[in-house]
Amino acid sequence: EVSVSELGLGYESDETVLFRYCSGTCEAAVRSYDLSLKSMRSRRKIKKEKIRARPCCRPLAYDDDVSFLDAYNRYYTVNELSAKECGCV
Repeated sequence: EVSVSELGLGYESDETVLFRYCSGTCEAAVRSYDLSLKSMRSRRKIKKEKIRARPCCRPLAYDDDVSFLDAYNRYYTVNELSAKECGCV
Protein backbone atom coordinates (compact mmCIF):
# COMPACT_ATOMS: atom_id res chain seq x y z
CA GLU A 1 0.00 0.00 0.00
CA VAL A 2 1.20 3.50 -0.85
CA SER A 3 -0.25 6.96 -0.52
CA VAL A 4 -1.66 8.54 -3.65
CA SER A 5 0.98 11.29 -3.34
CA GLU A 6 3.77 8.68 -3.50
CA LEU A 7 2.59 7.47 -6.93
CA GLY A 8 4.24 10.44 -8.63
CA LEU A 9 1.18 11.34 -10.71
CA GLY A 10 0.89 14.89 -9.36
CA TYR A 11 -1.95 14.33 -6.88
CA GLU A 12 -1.79 15.48 -3.25
CA SER A 13 -3.68 13.00 -1.09
CA ASP A 14 -3.16 11.05 2.10
CA GLU A 15 -5.41 8.24 0.87
CA THR A 16 -3.69 4.92 0.33
CA VAL A 17 -4.07 2.54 -2.60
CA LEU A 18 -2.84 -0.94 -3.36
CA PHE A 19 -0.11 -0.78 -6.01
CA ARG A 20 0.81 -4.12 -7.56
CA TYR A 21 3.70 -4.23 -10.00
CA CYS A 22 5.43 -6.70 -12.32
CA SER A 23 9.01 -7.86 -12.03
CA GLY A 24 11.17 -10.74 -13.06
CA THR A 25 13.11 -12.06 -16.00
CA CYS A 26 11.67 -13.22 -19.29
CA GLU A 27 14.41 -15.48 -20.60
CA ALA A 28 11.90 -18.13 -21.73
CA ALA A 29 10.21 -15.56 -23.98
CA VAL A 30 13.33 -14.70 -26.03
CA ARG A 31 12.49 -14.64 -29.75
CA SER A 32 14.50 -14.27 -32.94
CA TYR A 33 13.93 -10.50 -32.75
CA ASP A 34 15.62 -10.34 -29.33
CA LEU A 35 18.61 -12.41 -30.45
CA SER A 36 19.06 -10.31 -33.62
CA LEU A 37 18.77 -7.04 -31.72
CA LYS A 38 21.38 -8.20 -29.21
CA SER A 39 23.73 -9.16 -32.07
CA MET A 40 23.25 -5.81 -33.82
CA ARG A 41 23.98 -3.94 -30.59
CA SER A 42 27.15 -5.94 -29.93
CA ARG A 43 28.35 -5.18 -33.48
CA ARG A 44 27.52 -1.52 -32.93
CA LYS A 45 25.11 -1.47 -35.86
CA ILE A 46 22.58 0.05 -33.45
CA LYS A 47 23.47 2.66 -30.84
CA LYS A 48 23.05 1.50 -27.26
CA GLU A 49 20.58 4.26 -26.47
CA LYS A 50 17.69 2.89 -24.44
CA ILE A 51 17.11 -0.27 -26.42
CA ARG A 52 16.52 -3.50 -24.55
CA ALA A 53 17.59 -6.68 -26.26
CA ARG A 54 15.31 -8.90 -24.19
CA PRO A 55 11.60 -9.17 -23.40
CA CYS A 56 10.23 -7.15 -20.48
CA CYS A 57 7.89 -8.23 -17.70
CA ARG A 58 4.93 -5.85 -17.97
CA PRO A 59 1.25 -5.74 -16.99
CA LEU A 60 -1.04 -7.64 -19.34
CA ALA A 61 -4.15 -6.64 -17.37
CA TYR A 62 -4.87 -4.06 -14.69
CA ASP A 63 -6.96 -4.01 -11.51
CA ASP A 64 -10.12 -1.90 -11.43
CA ASP A 65 -9.84 1.89 -11.64
CA VAL A 66 -8.80 3.65 -8.43
CA SER A 67 -10.84 6.60 -7.10
CA PHE A 68 -9.81 8.96 -4.30
CA LEU A 69 -10.22 12.42 -2.84
CA ASP A 70 -7.24 14.75 -2.99
CA ALA A 71 -6.14 17.16 -0.24
CA TYR A 72 -8.53 19.79 -1.67
CA ASN A 73 -11.61 17.51 -1.62
CA ARG A 74 -11.57 16.96 -5.38
CA TYR A 75 -12.52 13.51 -6.62
CA TYR A 76 -10.28 11.71 -9.14
CA THR A 77 -10.23 8.33 -10.86
CA VAL A 78 -7.04 6.78 -12.23
CA ASN A 79 -7.13 3.84 -14.62
CA GLU A 80 -4.47 1.23 -15.45
CA LEU A 81 -2.62 1.81 -12.18
CA SER A 82 -2.14 -1.54 -10.50
CA ALA A 83 -1.10 -4.76 -12.28
CA LYS A 84 -3.60 -7.62 -12.20
CA GLU A 85 -1.71 -9.98 -14.52
CA CYS A 86 1.91 -9.87 -15.69
CA GLY A 87 3.66 -11.36 -18.68
CA CYS A 88 6.62 -11.01 -21.00
CA VAL A 89 6.31 -8.57 -23.88
